Amino acid sequence: MRRPGCRISAPCSSGFMRACPPRSSAFAPGCSLPPVCCSMSRGHSSAIDAAIALLIRVLGAGLVFGLQVLLARLLPGEGYGGYVTVWTWMLSLGSFAAMGFAESSVRFLPRYTQRHRLQALFGYWQFGLAVVLIVGAAIIAIALGIWLGAGLDGPLLTIVLVAFGLPVLGLEYYLEGIARSMGWFRLAAVPVYILRPILIGGSCLGLSSAGVTLTLPIVGGVLIGCMGMIALLLLGLVTRRLNRLAGGARGASNKQRHLWLRASLPLLLLSGLEDLTSYSDILVLSLLSEPEVVGLYFAAARTLALAGFVAYAMTLVSGHRFAMDLASSNRTELQSSILEATRLTFWATLAAVGVTLLAAPWLLAAFGSDYLAGQPVMVVLGLGMVARAMSGQSAEALVVLGRQREGLLVALGVVAVTVVGALALVPALGALGAAIASAIAMACRTVALAVLLWQREGLKVLSLGAPVFLRHRAS
Repeated sequence: MRRPGCRISAPCSSGFMRACPPRSSAFAPGCSLPPVCCSMSRGHSSAIDAAIALLIRVLGAGLVFGLQVLLARLLPGEGYGGYVTVWTWMLSLGSFAAMGFAESSVRFLPRYTQRHRLQALFGYWQFGLAVVLIVGAAIIAIALGIWLGAGLDGPLLTIVLVAFGLPVLGLEYYLEGIARSMGWFRLAAVPVYILRPILIGGSCLGLSSAGVTLTLPIVGGVLIGCMGMIALLLLGLVTRRLNRLAGGARGASNKQRHLWLRASLPLLLLSGLEDLTSYSDILVLSLLSEPEVVGLYFAAARTLALAGFVAYAMTLVSGHRFAMDLASSNRTELQSSILEATRLTFWATLAAVGVTLLAAPWLLAAFGSDYLAGQPVMVVLGLGMVARAMSGQSAEALVVLGRQREGLLVALGVVAVTVVGALALVPALGALGAAIASAIAMACRTVALAVLLWQREGLKVLSLGAPVFLRHRAS
């Protein structure tokens, strides 16, 4: 919502940003009010965007939770553990299949939109899509070779299912990144987090009702097929919007392609390691424990994910906002946006974790009585989630500022802490050991990101006060 008299840059019907007054204006860029007033409006606007994204993700989290409960009920314990292993490996490696273009889009596209550089915008879209599709085709060829040459016995079934799913997930990640970068937050979230779980759950329930015995190959096929349908839907919608926006633009130059590739490849490792950070505890647990233990841990983690989507809701809007501030060469507004993102992320996460932990006995019981043993795991993971939220959206800020190499070192360190901790604690403590290792790694991540942004960019990250729009309302 815009305050009267304040011309904040906002998407108009064509998808571009409304014109701002010259930078020499006495007030904040894009605003006819004093900087503090414009800052409050921007904070309020970001909070509203984040709230909309959060509502979508909360609904999506409920649907995903229901899907996990359904699969836990339809599959035997070992079968559900196998599904968890396949899905976790897909999520852990999916960013690698997007080749870093899902992340670099947040750096480039808001800038091109702000400056009306149609050719560069459309060229990035075409080049990134081509790279993702070529890499996906190569992965599918490898999967087919394994299937035809060695069959689907034992661990090979998991490998083949993951390999077939990665190209679809990589395309989905790329399209979601494009939508986020253009400010199309609902398009980035609704197909993936609302439609996909409905489609998967409905398909599995329909097959079970028809008398089909659900096994890992069948559920894996349903999962990949539904992901493919959602990716095609997203591809059609994003292509249509971009064609309306910049369809007449010519292709990009070789110099631009090299620039995008050089920027994306470090982000390939950074985003991939971020995903490995999120799932390395489950991956180590799957190597050291029985499928039933993996299923219990995943049920606890997935239940707590109802609170974890809060941080993602802020990620949807923060990268775009940071990039717009940087494009306007306004470091003051960038600092303000980073601190406000931290405040919103921290307090919303703290509240969500508290509510979820209070409801843990009832939520875990939905999976079955055996899963109630996951409550201590949820408490430890919740503490780690709050520690992670204290860094706000600093990882997005690193990408926008071009500090992806430093972010890569942080991600490597976090993965190392998680893996070493899990290897040391899982043999003695089982699922609880994996949770402790994950929580320690999240605390280390927050400290490292805060120190890095301060030393390299002079930007503060930690801010646990009330969000701007709440302070303004209280006054």
